[in-house]
Amino acid sequence: MSTSVLPTSSASTPIQSSVRVWRERVLLFAVFFAVLAVFPVYTPFDSKLTLPTTVSMLREGNIHLDEYAPTFESFRHGIDEREGHLYNYFPLGPSLAALPMVVVVDGFTRAAAPLGGLHPGLAKFLENWRHAYDTTGLVDLKVWDGPQRLFASVLIAVAGVVMFGVGTSLRLSRQRALLLATLFVFCTPLLSTASRALWQHGPSLLCLTFVLLCLVRARETPGVAGWAGLPLALAYVMRPTNSISVLLVTLYVVWTYPRQAWRFFAGALVVAVPWMTVNFVHYGSVLAPYYEPQRLELVASRVAEALAGNLVSPARGLLVFTPVLLLGVWGLVMEWRARTFSRLHVLLLVAVALHWVTISTFPHWWAGHSYGPRFFTDMVPYLVFFLVPVVRELNWRGPEARRGLTATFAVLAVVSLGIHIHGASSRAVYKWNSFPLDVDAHPERLWDWKDAQFLGRRR
Repeated sequence: MSTSVLPTSSASTPIQSSVRVWRERVLLFAVFFAVLAVFPVYTPFDSKLTLPTTVSMLREGNIHLDEYAPTFESFRHGIDEREGHLYNYFPLGPSLAALPMVVVVDGFTRAAAPLGGLHPGLAKFLENWRHAYDTTGLVDLKVWDGPQRLFASVLIAVAGVVMFGVGTSLRLSRQRALLLATLFVFCTPLLSTASRALWQHGPSLLCLTFVLLCLVRARETPGVAGWAGLPLALAYVMRPTNSISVLLVTLYVVWTYPRQAWRFFAGALVVAVPWMTVNFVHYGSVLAPYYEPQRLELVASRVAEALAGNLVSPARGLLVFTPVLLLGVWGLVMEWRARTFSRLHVLLLVAVALHWVTISTFPHWWAGHSYGPRFFTDMVPYLVFFLVPVVRELNWRGPEARRGLTATFAVLAVVSLGIHIHGASSRAVYKWNSFPLDVDAHPERLWDWKDAQFLGRRR
């Protein structure tokens, strides 16, 4: 007589695997957010009106700021007045990115109102939020500085999780994918700029990281390429310089994955049509004023200085503030030697190069009062992608040890980490923009190595 034995397997089921992946992602997000939220510096300069615009959308159903008119009798930065209405001159995208977070926090504060008596700190938080949300007329815009920093940190934490997904999709081990994501979040302007306030750069690079993930996964699952259209269109809504990525990624998808083009364009239209409609209703044009090309100036001598300054200025140089990105050049060499250099590498290289040229045509190429290469922040996802083969080869022991590469990577990563931690924790580096002379009036300071901004000397 034979007996049947049910097969046993230690392998996890698809459901268990999915749960594990989601648990891993949520934990990673929580850690990234907790660390980012600890850093005290916030920089609500151009983003002062981001959250008031979000609140206006939720409370008034429009994007103008007329309900705060008395506030703008003295505060005019970023105000655009059109046909009797007041608008935030800067792109609407960051306000849209903040919408779900504002809805969640506002819903929580109102539902938790009865719990205010449990602790004075909770009561103060609930009261401050409701007052900021409900007040119109003459308001103190500083009440939004703290929420801005936390909401921006949420977006950057999500971007870090997406970059982790890029790493695993490129067959990095989980440990190496975690290293890549950690480098991405803490050793670049994501820490010192994008997470400090709701600048355009945080939502912009988050969208571009999603685009990158789609394109990476499409190499094995072509259908994923079609999903890149939606985050790509959102990236343009966040910041107009992403028009470069819009053009190049569109050409790449149509050329490489023609069968997915319909889905790609459908996703883009889901964003583009309502956005252009809003612009037409409020501005009489499909593009908002901030997107006008007149903001660029092609003056040869200035562009030449800007091209150099955006790379090696002691105040704004990408390679000065984030030297670990230098290894991306070696990463590309490794890809070429391994014959794994692909159309995607060409796409990203051209995108970075054209972005570099574009930001160098801005009259204030140094991005005003900021820290380091703010205008280059949006390109960090692409630049970190070039580091993938380097991260894959890091090894200190064994027959395949790459000690020189590993040591160089470690030193450059630590230097980059220190510079961006300093930018996120010291207000002295922002005072540098104004003292002893305002950098906007004296741009020669951008080349003063004796008073380099990242040193952040206290005055």
